[in-house]
Amino acid sequence: MDQRKTNSWLRTDESLDDLGVSGPKVIRNQRGFRHSMDALLLAQWAAPRSTDQVLDLGCGNGAIAFLLAHRHPDLRIVGLEVQPALADRARRGAQFNGLQHRIKIMEGDLRQIKGLLPAASFNMVLCNPPYRGLASGRLSPDPEIRQAKHELTATLQEAVAAIRYALAPKGRACLIYHASRLADLLSGLRAVRLEPKMLRLVHSYPGAQAELSLVEARRDGRPGLQVSTPLFVYQARGGPLSPGMKAIYRSLAASDIRSTVA
Repeated sequence: MDQRKTNSWLRTDESLDDLGVSGPKVIRNQRGFRHSMDALLLAQWAAPRSTDQVLDLGCGNGAIAFLLAHRHPDLRIVGLEVQPALADRARRGAQFNGLQHRIKIMEGDLRQIKGLLPAASFNMVLCNPPYRGLASGRLSPDPEIRQAKHELTATLQEAVAAIRYALAPKGRACLIYHASRLADLLSGLRAVRLEPKMLRLVHSYPGAQAELSLVEARRDGRPGLQVSTPLFVYQARGGPLSPGMKAIYRSLAASDIRSTVA
């Protein structure tokens, strides 16, 4: 696509960014919220069936939805985003990537999800909740980043409650969350009968503490947690990407991948 056509999709202070793999791109404000590696990790962690109805809860600029739609060409996804500017970029991004017929972006607050979406209507819900409470860490001066990283508009408990409301019987929730708050996440899921079934910890490199946790939970599932081998992003501190991370990039670049999850 030539630069003139590309610029027609953008507004002041916006850019069109790669997602780290060939194919979909995202529209972002150059000074505001920007997707991170978390989006790639969660998109690869989720293994939807082609017939699943998927909800991306707090979809931001649409990065996770675009990656999933690229990877699974039959998938239909709804993205819910509370920040109007981010929802607008996600909607335009879906159109730019030719995914507007399979991705529907809604502007709305997950705390009012009962007035936005029907109950138990999704087979899979994806969520990357804000990692930090209001009293934790320095608040960014940028409102988009501040709201994405801190629990300004929704707490972890409120996000988990929204997931429970949206999930169909036996539906699956896939989340990425800071490892330091993993206990809060697991106990919060169990409190609303979302049983954690799979867990993978993400480390920057061997020997480093876990920074992120990938969790899959099943609505009203039986107890029993499978802990996967840890994922190291880099082979060593300051070193190249690990083989596992390279495999994730390759899998996200591929399309028409079918899940083997029963």
